[in-house]
Amino acid sequence: MLARRSPNSLLLCAIAVLAGIVPVAVTHAQAVVQEPTLKPGSSPRTWSIFAEYSPGSSHIILGYTNQREFVTLGAAFTQRLFRNRIWALDYRAEIRPLIVESDPVLTGNYYNINLPSILGNPGLQESGYIRMPHEIPVLSAARKSSNYTFTYNGQTYYQDYTFTYGRRWTYVGGLSPAGLEAKFLRHSPIQPVLTLMTGFAVSPRDIPMFDSSAFNFTFSFGAGLDLFRTPTRAMRFEYRVQHLSNAYIGTTNPGIDSQMIHLGYSWGR
Repeated sequence: MLARRSPNSLLLCAIAVLAGIVPVAVTHAQAVVQEPTLKPGSSPRTWSIFAEYSPGSSHIILGYTNQREFVTLGAAFTQRLFRNRIWALDYRAEIRPLIVESDPVLTGNYYNINLPSILGNPGLQESGYIRMPHEIPVLSAARKSSNYTFTYNGQTYYQDYTFTYGRRWTYVGGLSPAGLEAKFLRHSPIQPVLTLMTGFAVSPRDIPMFDSSAFNFTFSFGAGLDLFRTPTRAMRFEYRVQHLSNAYIGTTNPGIDSQMIHLGYSWGR
């Protein structure tokens, strides 16, 4: 014959069962509630590291120096400003503690001179190599030679110069504190991105040429893609056009227009 349980024991059993069921139900409910927020690009702020490379420069916007190279390592921070179902607008700041900029420099020239004697002055026939005492940054290394000929008493005389070039590398630090970033196709694993950045760069000597400036202003704009590996982590592939110049605070202002390849990795919270 079964023993009759007291109301107190039944109450204790019910409490024990509820103690096991309620946490499971709450956890499941939280997962259901949080699931819609765990979508690609839902983080209101992100941090990222990136690398940039430009193989050369040419006249694109305002710059007139050619064949300048850039290698950059940096970090960025973004904060959400606006969003709707289609696109989002973020504030973006970038710091570049390591920028290496390269200029073509004139190192010397090979010469070949054959000049006549005129009005009692002795002629000159000589060839050799003249090395510059200091490397001289040039607008472009495209000029390879200079030739000058003339005829005197039916004989042709000439002066030929063939220029030699090298490269100089300059360390630069940069900061772009004012920028905007627009993202489209929100919550898609692949999101198009547009960026606009403004800032400055500081170097220990004038770039890109002598008598320009060691302090330069920068702005860039570009387009790319964010490829999300998880809802909060993404790889970025971006193409940018960057302009660097001193806004005439130096004696000369040749400027640099560069095409940049930007690769980054970001994580959010």
